[in-house]
Parts: sequence; C-alpha cells; structure tokens
Amino acid sequence: MAEDPTGVRAPLLPGIQEAPVHPALSVLAKILFCALPVASIVIGALYLGQCPCQPLLPHYLLVEGAVLLLLLVLSCLPCEEGAQLSLGALGCRGTVLLFLFAWFIAGNVWVYSIYPPDYGHPGQPRFCARPLYLFAFWLTTLVYVGLGVALAAALTILGCLLLVRAHLPWLHRGGVDP
Repeated sequence: MAEDPTGVRAPLLPGIQEAPVHPALSVLAKILFCALPVASIVIGALYLGQCPCQPLLPHYLLVEGAVLLLLLVLSCLPCEEGAQLSLGALGCRGTVLLFLFAWFIAGNVWVYSIYPPDYGHPGQPRFCARPLYLFAFWLTTLVYVGLGVALAAALTILGCLLLVRAHLPWLHRGGVDP
C-alpha cells in the first residue's frame, strides 16, 4: 500500500473501474453463443424417433443443448463486484461440467458407432434422418476441431515464450539458466 499526501493508504495497483468489454457487446456475444444450443434443441425435438439405428441421438442433442443453454443463461446473472463464488457454486459448476464431459463421450459413441447410416430408406434398421445425423456428427467433430486449434495455439504461445525467454539476457542469473 502507498500513502498519498493526505495520509490515506491506497493500493499500488487500483482495481479496474470499468468492465474490459462493453456490456452490450457481452450480451451480443452470449446471444450468438446461444444459437448452437438452440439449434441442437430444435433439431433434436424435430427428429425425435427418426433414427432407429441409434434412438438416443435426438436425446443427445436435446440434453446437450439444454445444459449448454442453461450454463449460458446462468452466466448472464448479475454478480456482486469482486464477489467470489461459494464452494457450493463451484461444486455445482464442476458437477455440470463433469456431466457435460460424460455426455459428450456418450454422444461420441452414439454418433460415430453408426457411421454411415442409411439416409434413404426409413423402414430399414440402419436408417437415421439425414439432418439429425449430420448435425450431430458435425457438432461433435467441431468440438474436436476447436480443441485441436486451442491446443495448437497454446503450444505456439508456449514456444514463443520459451524463445523470448532464451533470448533475454536479464532472465539468466549468473550465466546459469534457472
């Protein structure tokens, strides 16, 4: 803490007074992120019972969309500034994320185990409605693409940090790399 001339102690690094992102931009981003869960719910509901070779596929989309939408809505609730999450809230969030992870793994089994289904003959046991299956397939595949891009970005940033660290002389103490 530092003292000003009046003798009042002030923090060395004052907190951010304004949000880093304009609230309207934050709301717009959350509305855009709601589009995929809403589409999951709609497609799952429209094609309920139209995939005899994997009847749980529409349920996968319905539940995944509903839980993701719930998480997005809960993130919009106002919180006190500087308030920390309680242990119960952290446990609840962790439980929901663990459920989503397990549900995603189950969805992988349900989606990829029937590849490729029969799109043209509704009476056949290998039939699955084309829009339902393709939406579930690409939704699941895009999660893997996103994870791959995030991993590549993290490794690139790590590599850049290591290169910068190797070329900065003041980071080396006594000629020995810590």
